[in-house]
Amino acid sequence: VFQLQAERPAQLTGSRMPVKSKAPAGFIVVPNFISVQEERLLLKEVLRKGAPILDKGHLKFSNTRQQEYGPQISDAMEFVKDGVFTQPPPRCKALISRVAAEARRQGLYGAEALDAPDLSFLRVNHYCAEGGGYMHKHMDSIKCFGPIVACCSLLSDAAMTFYDTHGNSFGMAAVHDVTEVRIPRRSLYFMTGSARHQWQHGIRKDQCPNERVSLTFRSLAADAPTTTARAVAANFQARRQLGKARTGASVRAGGSSSQGLTTLKKRPATAKPGDASGAKRRRAAT
Repeated sequence: VFQLQAERPAQLTGSRMPVKSKAPAGFIVVPNFISVQEERLLLKEVLRKGAPILDKGHLKFSNTRQQEYGPQISDAMEFVKDGVFTQPPPRCKALISRVAAEARRQGLYGAEALDAPDLSFLRVNHYCAEGGGYMHKHMDSIKCFGPIVACCSLLSDAAMTFYDTHGNSFGMAAVHDVTEVRIPRRSLYFMTGSARHQWQHGIRKDQCPNERVSLTFRSLAADAPTTTARAVAANFQARRQLGKARTGASVRAGGSSSQGLTTLKKRPATAKPGDASGAKRRRAAT
């Protein structure tokens, strides 16, 4: 159950790098794109009980609960050609059309694919307030998705940091420039051009201290790499088995150490009546 929070700006502190406040080229913000009533209805829809929460490997890089709608995409950013197409909820589907219409109004290249029936892709990110809502810096997959990333922000204000990596999507890529942008509540933003292809982006914990929901819209690239549902299932099982093996190895290693300590504790020196040295040995053993 969610409650709409009173209007308040996020408290953004703790940045460890000097940053600029000028948005990268191609980053466009449309304030107040969502009405108060529409926000309430969208939140009721995406935070409903029984919503399809993801179980995917990449989630360890964020403090979010996620849902995906549209064509099925693997962890390796491949289109699962025989996968399940998940229809978005009604209000989200209507919002996709509005976002695509705004992209066309702005004259953005690739706008026509945002609401194409077989290409439109929506990810819901529910940022958790506990621990701070964060998303490690990354670049949305160029091989899998089209030239526009669009996002509607709900529940609270936030900020996002852009890192100029000269188009390098590798997580440890050299950073040549840094800038920070504000993301107002109920706004829509577009990442296109340089903001989409030259800069990585991420959200620090101090940039999203309150509960937040984002609706991120993309389109499947026409030449996206493909895979099969069978291959995805095999990879999932392999990761699960690897995780169990690592957990088992950790438990066994810890168990040996604990058992050794327990054994030591079970062997205190036994004092004979009137033997003061035995009492000293007992205290030393415990």
